[in-house]
Amino acid sequence: MYDILILGAGISGLSAAIYAAEQGLSVLILTKGAKPDGSSNYAQGGIAAVTSKKDSFELHIADTAEAGAGLCKKKPVEILTKSGPLTIQKLLDWGVQFTPAAKNEENLKFDLHLEGGHSHKRILHAADLTGKEMMRALLARLKKTKGIDYIENAFVYDLILSKKEKRCIGAKIVLQKTGEVQSIFAKATILATGGAGRIWCYTVCPQDSTGDGIAIAARAGNALQDLEFMQFHPTSLYAPKLKKPFLISEAVRGFGAILKNKSGEEFMDQVHPLRSLAPRDIVTRAIQREMEKRKEPCMFLDLSAHTPKDIKSHFPNIYAKCLEVGIDMTKEWIPVVPAAHYMCGGVLVDTNSRSETKGLYASGEVAATGVHGANRLASNSLLESVVFSLRAIDDIIKNGILKETFKIPTSKSTFVSIKNGTEWKKKRSALQKLMWKYCSIVRTEEGLKKGLEIVKQEERLMNAEMKKSNQISLALLEFRNAVQTSRLILESALKRKESRGLHYILDYPNQEKKPKHYSIYL
Repeated sequence: MYDILILGAGISGLSAAIYAAEQGLSVLILTKGAKPDGSSNYAQGGIAAVTSKKDSFELHIADTAEAGAGLCKKKPVEILTKSGPLTIQKLLDWGVQFTPAAKNEENLKFDLHLEGGHSHKRILHAADLTGKEMMRALLARLKKTKGIDYIENAFVYDLILSKKEKRCIGAKIVLQKTGEVQSIFAKATILATGGAGRIWCYTVCPQDSTGDGIAIAARAGNALQDLEFMQFHPTSLYAPKLKKPFLISEAVRGFGAILKNKSGEEFMDQVHPLRSLAPRDIVTRAIQREMEKRKEPCMFLDLSAHTPKDIKSHFPNIYAKCLEVGIDMTKEWIPVVPAAHYMCGGVLVDTNSRSETKGLYASGEVAATGVHGANRLASNSLLESVVFSLRAIDDIIKNGILKETFKIPTSKSTFVSIKNGTEWKKKRSALQKLMWKYCSIVRTEEGLKKGLEIVKQEERLMNAEMKKSNQISLALLEFRNAVQTSRLILESALKRKESRGLHYILDYPNQEKKPKHYSIYL
């Protein structure tokens, strides 16, 4: 029995764990992989916060709302932006080292980047490996903090619900090395499982971003909101021989990189007043259109206006990766293509990160706080992950849930098979291709319906297998999450009869006058 069970060990989960333990609470963190990983580790650009006297909360709020295409929730956005400075200080206290400002930058402590959609430089960063630096610092702090236990290679089977107390009391997990199923009990549970980029075949997301938390929460009866808004990042590195996908940060365009086609034309000039620095949804569709129009496999980023020294100092990791595939970005254009990147919706929560199920919280990419609206503003996500994780802990301490008692149910020792997963892995691969074909950057109602019909059929087959199988395999459980999350995304996309932000559907090219959020249940 723990005070708090945290499912996921990215920046959201680690922040919650450290803050809770510092308040004297007992914490258990579970991570799906062999080590703390997830999208947090790969966040290059930085964390958006108002730290310059030339900037203001009002401007950050306005930029967030503009990028969100009229669908951002006002209160969460105010909380996010106004919590920025204190959150940065908390991260500094925990040991995060952001890139300092140059000596000639007056009244600035840290170097600030400009990114697409921002009216001011406000992105604190650690070179071009901000997520990795934050993870390093948080893990180091975690090891020094008493009261935190840790289990790696743990797959969440389902949440444990108490009908009598009408609340979440923990989670049933699978130890992936042995297949043993265990029950973990806690007074409060936080979903910090990350996003769903791996639902699509072209993505810059790590292997664990499979939408597990969305499916887990949905099976527990929670509402999901804004699932139609998957952000396809406009600039992933186009390198077919590269084994792992790689993101070319938004900060590269903020630094002055210009989007061009193969002929050298700056095609964004005709698309948006901000040209190459337009919001991500607009840039992504423009790149896709230009690729289709010219029948070319990629577009390009041109950084030739900057010196090799400046490029290498600002983007050492991106420079090294490009060099690895034979591209010297100080001399050559970087080939780029869009790829699935960030889920703006998720498990519906309030401003204290509470879901509809008592005792269950969600924070980070898995949560639908409403701060991103129909399109996330660059570098707001790392800030959101920390701000709303800390708010979850504050709420758990204040609302009295830690003083409540509940009966722990007895459970038999069971196992799932960690072998025999070939068939379900093939089905997952086919599902990824289906989602890219019918529910990616540009959509049609006919395509969404066709995709949904196929997904529902696969879900029926999966449910039949779950009922009849003597021993369920881990691969089947993973497919269950993927197919259920895919269905929810397709159904959400069909609900929205307009094109807004990241949801662009040819049948409904215009925006509705009064935008609204759509919630959905499994």
